[in-house]
Amino acid sequence: MIFDNNYKTIFNYFISFLGSILFLLVANYLNLQNIEKYILILSLSTIFGSVIYSSAIKSKIQNENICINFTSNAITVLIIIFIIVLVYLFIKENYFIVFFFLITILYEICFNLFSTYFIKHNKSFNHSKFLLIVSITKNLFLFLFLINNDLLKIILIYYFLFILFFIFQFKKLKFFFKSSSRPFKIIDLLYIFIGSLVFQIDKILGESLLLKENYITYYLIFKFASTFQIIGSLITQPLRNNMISLEKITKKIIKNLNKIILILILLLTCSNAFFILLSNVDIFSLHVFHINLENLIIFNLLSLSIIAHVYNGFYLDALFINDYGKINFGISLLVLIFEISILFFYKSLIVWSLGMLIGQLILLIFSKFIYLKKC
Repeated sequence: MIFDNNYKTIFNYFISFLGSILFLLVANYLNLQNIEKYILILSLSTIFGSVIYSSAIKSKIQNENICINFTSNAITVLIIIFIIVLVYLFIKENYFIVFFFLITILYEICFNLFSTYFIKHNKSFNHSKFLLIVSITKNLFLFLFLINNDLLKIILIYYFLFILFFIFQFKKLKFFFKSSSRPFKIIDLLYIFIGSLVFQIDKILGESLLLKENYITYYLIFKFASTFQIIGSLITQPLRNNMISLEKITKKIIKNLNKIILILILLLTCSNAFFILLSNVDIFSLHVFHINLENLIIFNLLSLSIIAHVYNGFYLDALFINDYGKINFGISLLVLIFEISILFFYKSLIVWSLGMLIGQLILLIFSKFIYLKKC
């Protein structure tokens, strides 16, 4: 039952994921300027895009319209957070970086609204095609390196065209924003924001705390580790849909989820064997990252943290759906403070990765305990 996914859908998702890695590898191979700035802005803007994406959990389809609910107070808090990030970038970066950040946020919102449309209408195959087309198109824009060597300027052209396309398609998507009896409240917004930071803070602060080479290497290793997020999301989607509709985690869901986690751990074991074979391939070490004991440990720690996130995500979402966003916010804030402490006091990538894993285990222990107690 948990493997009823359409093979074409899985193939499209997988190729689009490979495309996201290829984009960075090609940009790095071409030695394009501002790769580290692109990663920083991408990590920051993803947080804001996730607010739109996560709101899909509480959105309802009414008269063929997708109703996304926000309170005015939630919008105010989002604007305040947005201004804080802008001030941070104004102090740290130049004006062009700030402008690029604004456009990237618009792109993330448009991108995630498209994804929300496909998900809410249960069009997984169309969603996978959309991601595949986006991935291919984005990579094709790298050919602009022939006339410009700045990655930010290259991707800016792509963002403008994508946003323009979204504007022309917006009416067809039938989104409707309003307040209702089950709105996306301030505490929900804060939880999504802090929860996103838990997985992005190392990439955000890493741009300042790490050497450029180490920063890009760390991000590339993370992208390879995030394979388990893609696989985990694919094979747990039927279980997640069931949990969202029931608004609780049944024993059957837990049983199937345990099987999936075991499969992911077995795949991680196989991945280590694959990387050991790749250690003899010079082109991988030269243009991706060097396969040594340190990088393998980093990969395994990051992969395990993502696998733990696949598991604890069920309990966090169940609490969120049942209006325990305040509890989720408290747990996530605790983990975020812990991770920031690790990032500032240690410059070891292994320690950073271990901190990410410990953070996800804390989320798992607390969210499961509180869910069993409250729900």
